[in-house]
Amino acid sequence: MLGLGLLIGGLAVEKIRWNWGTFSVSLFGGLIAGSNSLEPDAMMFASAFAACSVAALFPGRLMPIAIALSAIGGVLIGSVSVPDDGEMRDRIFTMSGSIVGAFIGLLYIVGLIFVIRERYTWPWVGTALRVVAAWLGAIALLMLAL
Repeated sequence: MLGLGLLIGGLAVEKIRWNWGTFSVSLFGGLIAGSNSLEPDAMMFASAFAACSVAALFPGRLMPIAIALSAIGGVLIGSVSVPDDGEMRDRIFTMSGSIVGAFIGLLYIVGLIFVIRERYTWPWVGTALRVVAAWLGAIALLMLAL
């Protein structure tokens, strides 16, 4: 989520709707197609590394790759949000909470990045956000190696 937030938050405001829409649709798709028996840890760390790498190396650019990473992130987050077997009513309640949590979480992260970029216009702020993305990418890569 943090990698996607840094990736989407680095884009221009008018370009965010494509990433947000792609994330939303793929989150629902991952939730519908997902299973609670999956263990996509390696895929999640790899996509987090890719999102952080693009956010650190090409901030605000490579829109098609950002859209693809938003889709991959949405599918993975949706697929790991499927609860254990039980009553259908309880499962739907839990899944709807997961959807709301993912939307609000990403919205807060992207919003915080926008506020930082607009409020603090010092030249080093962009570099600091790139360093944060690089560190998160390094952590994701180390977790992938483990």
